[in-house]
Amino acid sequence: MREKDIYEAMNQGVLLCDEKSRILYFNSSYSRFIGYRLEEICGKPIRDIRPGAVVPDVIANGKPQESLFRVENDQEYFADVYPVMEDGQVVGSVSVVTSMMNANCIKDKMLKLEEQEKVMKDRLSRTNGTHYSFEQIICSSPKTLETIAKAKKVARHPVNILLQGESGCGKELFAQSIHNESDRRDAPFVAINCAALNKTMLESELFGYENGAFTGARKGGKPGLFETAKGGTLFLDEISEMDYDLQAKLLRVLQEKKFRRIGGLQEIDTDIRLISACNVNLQQYIEEKKFRMDLFYRIAVFPLTIPPLRERREDILPLMKHYLHIAQIQNKQNYTFTDEVKERMYCYDWPGNVRELRNTVEFCALMALSTEITLDCLPPSLLQGQQVMQEENIIPLDQRIREFEKNEIMHTLDIYGRTTDGKKKAAKALGISLSSLYNKIGKSET
Repeated sequence: MREKDIYEAMNQGVLLCDEKSRILYFNSSYSRFIGYRLEEICGKPIRDIRPGAVVPDVIANGKPQESLFRVENDQEYFADVYPVMEDGQVVGSVSVVTSMMNANCIKDKMLKLEEQEKVMKDRLSRTNGTHYSFEQIICSSPKTLETIAKAKKVARHPVNILLQGESGCGKELFAQSIHNESDRRDAPFVAINCAALNKTMLESELFGYENGAFTGARKGGKPGLFETAKGGTLFLDEISEMDYDLQAKLLRVLQEKKFRRIGGLQEIDTDIRLISACNVNLQQYIEEKKFRMDLFYRIAVFPLTIPPLRERREDILPLMKHYLHIAQIQNKQNYTFTDEVKERMYCYDWPGNVRELRNTVEFCALMALSTEITLDCLPPSLLQGQQVMQEENIIPLDQRIREFEKNEIMHTLDIYGRTTDGKKKAAKALGISLSSLYNKIGKSET
């Protein structure tokens, strides 16, 4: 690559002069700046063209002049002029000229970079509180992949989500992944388990309190999670266990998008995306007056059911491999499963779902007498064959078909709702009559 090619690629004007300040070369940017072509003025003294040029001064004293603000012919520009030395003697000069327009562009870019740096520093200084994204979900089963696809789609829309599924199936993993897929990914993700606190403590955690609101209150008060999660996501795990009266207060916050701290008078605006989770049948809770119907419709704008591990057995072996890899790193040992162990764990029903599987792999790694994990390493629940699909316990085919149809119908009802109109739409989507739908799910579910 020639030097002239480099100069021609620059937005700044570049001028080269000899030891007598005569023009040797300038690039296209400089040509546009002075209004001359190189062949028109090559060899002429620069001051014949630019009377205020400092090139002769720089060549005379051998000292560079930088960041010179100049105005000539109504043109504002910055100039940097440097002497070119050869064997200790000045043999010419090189000038770099930046117009005010280009300088302003550079300034704007620098300000933008500074703002981006500020955002990045802020992001690093207060991580959003998550550990998982969809890319980290270990799976290969069609059911899980379908669930992920739905979750990704709804993540981009600012609606409240209800995650339903058995304990240990990965509801918080999905909640964090939805947050990181959404436009709120740079803001906090704040989680709380509603079953872990009584009504009073949960209320103070959610809404905060003012100074002196109650005995033992922190001096100066405390912001609640609705403030902490501002701009981000609030995850309420086991929302089904929230006190019935507190549910009414939560409902008002979701409707009005305002709340008051305990002991406070000022209303505070809230801006959060709510993701809730439960491992019980909320419809049954509503019938038993344990959960408010109006709150249910507020939190379940998009209900998403995460299937239990026994309904997505294709995920079992990949999960075993993943958790075994973690155990290998922790114990500094290369383990392998025997085929018998793989078969036993594949056939096991995993009532504790992924959480139980992870604990089982850790248990096996600790019990292994060598690098090979055998049946003897399994915990008692698997050794005793509990919930293992053995030949004598094979489920008749017609029963399997009935259970499959019922599961598919219930899954479709999660989408369309369990109202009469929702059931009609579900029946139509499944290609069956409404009476067939009722027969297949049974009276207890209608």
